[in-house]
Amino acid sequence: MPDPTHIGDLKPDPANARIHTPRNIGMITDSLRKVGAARSIVIDENDVILAGNGVIDAAAEAGIERVRVIEADGNEIIAVRRTGLSDEQKIALALFDNRTAELASWDVQQIVAHLDAGVDMTAMFYDEELNAIVEQAANGMVPDFKEYDESLADDVEMATCPRCGHSFPK
Repeated sequence: MPDPTHIGDLKPDPANARIHTPRNIGMITDSLRKVGAARSIVIDENDVILAGNGVIDAAAEAGIERVRVIEADGNEIIAVRRTGLSDEQKIALALFDNRTAELASWDVQQIVAHLDAGVDMTAMFYDEELNAIVEQAANGMVPDFKEYDESLADDVEMATCPRCGHSFPK
């Protein structure tokens, strides 16, 4: 199979457990427009996106259509060297990269489906976190993609993370 050269040749992961809100995709798009592509994605031998579904969505919105495929077997780190960035762009790139990850959320229904299929998630989640995810799924919690607006804070039901104490809209 020839390597894909266009993002349209890639297939989204049908079991992706990450949910990308409009704000999350918007920030990734903004990052791509301001500092360009820097983070790699991972695809399998059938061009299914294993990691980076949100990046591909944002790339299309930002007008980035080309894909360069690097073959790897998992025994080496692949570094993307970006050149031509100003000091301010380098800082922005690092901050965008970390912040956009925070703005995505977990699809609790998909996590439970993975658990039901026997996927071992103990390396990714503490038992308390998995229990909370299962409880959320049992209570029918599914993300509604409603953007959090500080001006509506009084009208928004908040949840608090039991591990870090961070509050966020439900």
